Amino acid sequence: MSDAQFDTRFAKIAGKIIDFRLRPPTGDFKTFFSPNVVGHVNRLLGHAVPRSYSISTESSPKSEDRAVAALIREMDNSGVKLGVMNGRHSVNRPVPVHIEDQYLADLTAHTEGRLLGLAGINFDQPVNEIIAGLDTAVKELGLVGVCMEPGLARTPMYADDEKLFPLYEKIQDLNVPLLFMSGPLAGPDISHTDPVRFDRVARRHPTMPVVLGHGCFPYVNEAIALAFKSEISGLSNVFVSPDVYLFAPGGQAYVDAINWLPKRFVYASAYSFFGVDDSVRDTLKLPIKDEALEDYMYRNAEALLSNIKR
Repeated sequence: MSDAQFDTRFAKIAGKIIDFRLRPPTGDFKTFFSPNVVGHVNRLLGHAVPRSYSISTESSPKSEDRAVAALIREMDNSGVKLGVMNGRHSVNRPVPVHIEDQYLADLTAHTEGRLLGLAGINFDQPVNEIIAGLDTAVKELGLVGVCMEPGLARTPMYADDEKLFPLYEKIQDLNVPLLFMSGPLAGPDISHTDPVRFDRVARRHPTMPVVLGHGCFPYVNEAIALAFKSEISGLSNVFVSPDVYLFAPGGQAYVDAINWLPKRFVYASAYSFFGVDDSVRDTLKLPIKDEALEDYMYRNAEALLSNIKR
């Protein structure tokens, strides 16, 4: 692709892009994504560690505030209008991580609405407390959806575990999207990312938008099949977000599927696994049709967020 062709593509979407999985370099996000992990993943993708993340690891005063400011500048330079960050309570790992809903709401205020939050679910709490917390997160704190990681609970669960059904009913009632963490790190083994599990959830709750973060990799073709099923079923509530795995071996199938089913895919960088600017630049160089690219980079995410009062 020539520089002129790239500039033309970028001009059509600049200032509109919505990054549906962007974990800012602050607090427990930084703890979860250690410098070694961030460096290794970025090297695998052929890029340097994002400058904003590097700033956050400095020992100087207010390094995290400076890092968030740098992140917003990266978003501006890359044409990213909004970033969606996810709460999480990952206790089934060597260093437990808790990213609280109030913390996300505070980051939204701090960034003047450039970063929006998805409520995390702490499976150590009783179900009634989780449900009450979801009400608070959406109706009082202004979070724009929910992120669920059942495979990282203290006792790992699959997405279609019946113990989760009351939570899905509540999320459906709140009329917000549910982002699942899928992918190879979504549980103690990769069976926790099997699209069959998410298919069962989506069919049982047909008005609840289900976004599959990390695209169910390595089940690439199965995830595409689920997107196809959603497209033709009349339910249309499943969205695949392959983020960094778009650039992994086998990721070309995601590119083909975005062209085939443009309304079923949602863009994300998975920052800090990928720099905001590097992700946009590399995505625009892919052989994605212009109309499909606009759906992927922002229109589908806009539709997911359109029913939320903020």
